[in-house]
Amino acid sequence: MKKIKRIIRAVLNRSVQTYYSLFGSKVECNICHYKTDILNSDAWHNFSVCPRCGSGVRLRLLWATLNSTSEWSIDKLIKNKAVLHFAPEKAISDLVERVARKYKTADLLADGYLNAYHHIDYNMDISDMHQLHDGEYDCIIACDVLEHVHDDKKALREVYRVLSKSGYCIFTVPQKDRLEKTYEDLALTDPKESEEKFGQLDHQRIYRNDFVQMMQDAGFEIVQVDESDFDDKRRTRNVLYPPVFIGTSACY
Repeated sequence: MKKIKRIIRAVLNRSVQTYYSLFGSKVECNICHYKTDILNSDAWHNFSVCPRCGSGVRLRLLWATLNSTSEWSIDKLIKNKAVLHFAPEKAISDLVERVARKYKTADLLADGYLNAYHHIDYNMDISDMHQLHDGEYDCIIACDVLEHVHDDKKALREVYRVLSKSGYCIFTVPQKDRLEKTYEDLALTDPKESEEKFGQLDHQRIYRNDFVQMMQDAGFEIVQVDESDFDDKRRTRNVLYPPVFIGTSACY
């Protein structure tokens, strides 16, 4: 019965996608090219999650940057490079691996996350990568990882150490408007209180624009990319910002 239901859903989905391809759609995921008139919602943003690949605003913004800008293209940052990908998103993991010379994945597989990924090469904390040599990787990707880490400043220093001299790192972090500086509470032990303060049970902070200074203090030169770097048609069609505005989404 389950197999029959999956087949029916697959046939219906193909029919819907054929319809949108012929008659047009309001939005399209720029990663998996799923077409629809409205995306799904999550706890952070309404109408911003792709039903097919699960990508959110930040991941589509990252993919748009890698595929639509010459200065920060996938050819420059990832192609034929040694890439380390923390908490690898299924939506882009295979796509990145295809063009990288060396591709490894990493995450700290705590209780409750052991089955979250199909394959992890390194079970390690981004703030303690003692398994890796100085300058071992040309590119490190960590989307929405640092808010989970107890010592995010140490994590930034570790990433800087592991990167080659001409290497790049790609970070995205959750941010909140009307917040003067990054707010954290490392003493919190109640997951519900963490969710109320930071938006998720296992978050330890919420970032603001001082994240740029934090990265500079760790030695990085910073380039910030947000939805304003793309024209309005692209921003709207690929949903590179929350349709129902709550905050900003940026990648560094």
